[in-house]
Amino acid sequence: MSNEGTGPVRPVRPGRDQARRIRGGRGGDGSSGRTVAGRRYVPALLDALFPGLGHLVAGRHRRAATFAVPVLVGIGILLLVFATTSMARLAATLFDPAVIWALLALQAAFLVWRLAAVGSSLWDAELPRPGRAEAIPIAAILLVAVIAPQAYAGYATEVARETADEIFAQPSPTAFAGPLPSAEPDPSFLAPSSPSASVSPSPSPTPLIPRVNVLLVGVDAGVGRNTYLTDTMIVASLDPVSETVSMVSVPRDMVDVPLADGRKFKGKINGLVSYARHHPRQFPGGDGTGFDVLRGALGELLGLDIKYHAAVNLQGFVNVINELGGINVYVARAFCDPSYDEYGFSRGFSITKGRHKLNGQQALAYARVRKPAGESDFTRAARQQEVLSGIRDRMVSGGFIDDPIGLLRALSKTITTNVPRKVLPDMAEAMTRIGREDTFRAVISSPLVSSGFDARGSIQKPNIKRITALSAALFPETGTAPAEKYRVGKGAGGKATTGGIGGCGAAPKPKPKPTARPTAKPTPKPTAKPTPKPTATPEP
Repeated sequence: MSNEGTGPVRPVRPGRDQARRIRGGRGGDGSSGRTVAGRRYVPALLDALFPGLGHLVAGRHRRAATFAVPVLVGIGILLLVFATTSMARLAATLFDPAVIWALLALQAAFLVWRLAAVGSSLWDAELPRPGRAEAIPIAAILLVAVIAPQAYAGYATEVARETADEIFAQPSPTAFAGPLPSAEPDPSFLAPSSPSASVSPSPSPTPLIPRVNVLLVGVDAGVGRNTYLTDTMIVASLDPVSETVSMVSVPRDMVDVPLADGRKFKGKINGLVSYARHHPRQFPGGDGTGFDVLRGALGELLGLDIKYHAAVNLQGFVNVINELGGINVYVARAFCDPSYDEYGFSRGFSITKGRHKLNGQQALAYARVRKPAGESDFTRAARQQEVLSGIRDRMVSGGFIDDPIGLLRALSKTITTNVPRKVLPDMAEAMTRIGREDTFRAVISSPLVSSGFDARGSIQKPNIKRITALSAALFPETGTAPAEKYRVGKGAGGKATTGGIGGCGAAPKPKPKPTARPTAKPTPKPTAKPTPKPTATPEP
C-alpha cells in the first residue's frame, strides 16, 4: 500500500511512547495507570514508614538495603539504650542541652534520609516521569507521611529544650515578686554572731560518696501579694550507697534559726528568702536569690551541706499533677475543713481515711488544709511529704509518658531549681530503685520546737540539741540506714479510690421567695350626713 498523501512518517520513539502507554493514555482501559500508581505511590508510602521498605516490596533489593541498614543500626542502638537505662533516667537526660541538640540534629538527618527514600520511589528511573496531575498526591505523601510526623518529633524536642531553659534558669533578684526596697541593714531581724561562733561550720569528715541534699520549697506568692514566703520547706536527702531517701519538714514559724556565718535570724524562717533579697548587703557573697541563705541556715540547723534547691508555685503544682493523671496517696486520718474555698472548692474540703487517687486540685487541698480539729502545720507537713511520695511513684511508673509535651509545659511554669542538669539523670536513676519502704520521714514538731507568741506573732522556738539528735538519726553517714522508727513502709494496701472526697461546708440555703402581702380591702368611707338647713323664723 502506498503512503502518498498521508504525510511524513513519525519515527518510533520506544521510551517515550512506552511511557505514554504505561500512563494509560487515550484509548487505554486505565489498568496500566493503576499499575504505575501501585508501583509509585505504594512503595513511597512504605518508604515513608520505614526507609527501604518500599524498595524491598518493589523488588529493588540493593536500594532497599542502602536505605534500611543505617536505620536498622540506629534502632539497634536505641533498643540497647532502652534495655539498659530506666525511663526516668532517659527522661531526665532530655534536660541536658548537649543531648537535646544532638536529638535535633539526628531528627534533621533522619528527615533528609526519609525524603531521599520516598523520592527515590516517586521518581524511579524505571517508571515514567510524574505528570502534573500527580503533583497533588506526591505532595500529600511528602507532607502527611514524612514531614508532619517529623515536625511533631522536632516540636516535642524543642519543648523539652525550652522547658529545661526555664526550669534551670537562674533569675536575677529584680525578677522576684515584690519590690526591692533599700538595701540598708535591718538590725531587728539579725542577731550578731557570738565571739565563739565561727564564720562557717567546722567541717566534718566527708565520706567517699556524699549525700545529695535538696531543699524543696513551696512558695506562697501570687497575684496581689508583694511577699515571697517559703511556707513549705522540706529537706530531702538521697543516700546513693544504702539507696534510701530521708525527708524532714521545717515549720514555717520557726524563729532564731542559726545562719551559716554564725549569726541568728530572729524572724520567722519562711521570710528569710525575702529578707535576704531585700537586704543583699547583709549577706555578702550571696547570689541574690535568697535561696542560698536559706540553704545555709537549714544546713547549719541540721548539720547538712545543702547545695541544691527546687522551688514550686501552687498553681503549677496543680497542673503538673493533672498532667500526670493524678497521684495515689494514703490518708492516715479523715478530716474536714469547711473554710477551704480555693482552687475549685467552694464548700470546704473533706477526705476519708484510706488510699485515694487525687487530681491536682484535690492534692493541693490535701497538702494545704490545716484548720480542722486535730490538724495543724505539723500534720500538714506530714501530708505534704506523702504527696511528694505520690508524685515520685507516679513518675517512676511512667506517668510522664501519657502527655509528655503537656507535662513539660506544666513543669516549666512550676519549678525553678539550681540542680545541675548533668546531676539529674543520676538522681532520677537512683529514685527509680528507691520505693516507699526505703523512705524515711519526720517533721520538726514538739518537743523539738516550743510554741510561743510575741511581737513576731505565733512562733516556734527551736531546741537545737534535740533537732541535732533528730538529724543524726535521720541523716546518718552514707551506707548506714536511718533510724527504723522513721521508716514509712509500704503503707496501707488496697486499691486507690476517688470516692470519699468532697466539700463539707453547709450548702447555702436558698433564699425564700418573699410572701406576697395580701392586698388590704379598702375601708368604705362613711357617708357624710347632710347638715339640716336652718328653719326660717317667721316674722311677727
